[in-house]
This record gives sequence, C-alpha cells and structure tokens, in this order.
Amino acid sequence: MLPIVYELHLFGTTRPIGGYGLMVSLGVIATGFLSARAAHHAKEDWGGVIAAIGYATIPSFLTAGALYYLVEFVRSGFSIEQAIAHGPGLVFYGAVPGAAIGSYVAAKWLRVPWWKMVDLSVPAIAVGHALGRMGCLLGGCCFGAEWHGPWAVTATDPMSPMSHPSVPRHPVQIYEAIGLTLIALVFAAIPLDQKWIGAPGSGRRLSLYAIVYGLLRFVVEGFRGDGVRGVFFGGLVSTSQLVSMGVIALGLAGLVRSKRVIEARAQALA
Repeated sequence: MLPIVYELHLFGTTRPIGGYGLMVSLGVIATGFLSARAAHHAKEDWGGVIAAIGYATIPSFLTAGALYYLVEFVRSGFSIEQAIAHGPGLVFYGAVPGAAIGSYVAAKWLRVPWWKMVDLSVPAIAVGHALGRMGCLLGGCCFGAEWHGPWAVTATDPMSPMSHPSVPRHPVQIYEAIGLTLIALVFAAIPLDQKWIGAPGSGRRLSLYAIVYGLLRFVVEGFRGDGVRGVFFGGLVSTSQLVSMGVIALGLAGLVRSKRVIEARAQALA
C-alpha cells in the first residue's frame, strides 16, 4: 500500500501526494483523453467533449463527498459530529449525478450532443474508474474481507484503513479494476455502426454499461470487509449493493428509452 506516494517540499512546506488522489486524478485525465479521442474518431467536437468533462469534474467531486457524509451520517446513528469525525472521503456512485448534471449543462452550452457524448465515452469512463479503484488499493480503502487464498493482499502501513487489523484480504479493488478493464475493452470493440446496439446517441451503450457495472459492483461487494455492510434491511445488503440495484433498474429503464429512440430514428429515415 502507498497511502503517501511522495512528499513535495515547496516554499518551506511539505505537501503529501496521496496514492488515492493521484490515481483518481489520472483516472479523470484518462477519461477526458479517451473520450476526446472517441469523439474525434466519430467526427464530433472533441474540444467540446473535453470542456464538458472538465465542467463535470467539480460537481462530481461535490456530490461524491456529499454521499460519503450522508452514508457516514446514517451509519453513525444520524450524528453529524461522528460523520465529520470519519474525515473526508468520496463515493463513486455519488459522483454520478454530479457528473451527469455538470456535463449535461455544459454540453447544452457548448452545443455538444450529450447522449452521443456519453455513449462514446463509455469505454473511457470504465478505464478512468478502473484507475480510481487502483487508487483505493494504494490508499488501503474499500478493502476486502479476510482471505488466505490466491491474490490475498496484506496492508502494513498504519495509515491504511485495511491494516487494522493487518491480515490477508480479498483484493476487491483489483477484482473490480479487472472487471472494469474488461468492460472497457468489450465496449471499445463494438463498432459504431453495430445494428443491434444502435448508433451512439440513443443511450443504449450507457444503459448497458449501467446494468453490467451494477452487476459487477453487486458481486464484488460480497467480498468486502467493511465493519458495517449496510444500515438497511438489517445489513442483508450493503449500501453499495442497494445502490447497485437502483443503477441496474435505471439501466433497464434506459434500454426501454433507447429502443424508442432507435425506432423513431428508423421511421424518420424510412
């Protein structure tokens, strides 16, 4: 684990560069670069895509932090003081509404077709998320349950949450990163003119990604080692598993919408 990758000494002060923050930053950069490349390949305004992603970054971090504190607030028995005492943190699912709203508003302003942009960006989003998950591994957060089998990882750095206690654990961060990488490769391999999925812009690619990722996250959560899995249904499912079920439902609803959009386009061309 590398909670602190490097200490930057600047103007008499020391600025620690955290492993988690570094990988999340690389994930954002990778998402922007690959999304712009996909837009350029599709003969869209790749500069507008980069700008839209840039405008989405701040809202996504804000909503990711807000959901983190909301979850800790509920976990701690609705105590604001205890929620704040857990320190800063981010929840990926919380970043989704902020990114969606921020990019949608920016796309309207920049005259970029939002649905087409997100459909084209699906592989890039998966890659960026995979990098962020490796940041979780470096930081020692989102850790797995105790495990003495293959791929087990043990954290020894006291700054790492998964080092308390320091036992071999499931590398759930790696599990999810591998799954996301495979998802990215599959979506990247689908031609833009593939008839069964439709041209980018219908939202079908985004909907399928929501379903597949929701399933991946639901399964991976089963190997997590959190002290408190969830506060709903007596802890039968973790909070992330519950949200994953909602994401899958939204993906299914998106498939229904995309079918109507594709049919309407076909009728218009007939």
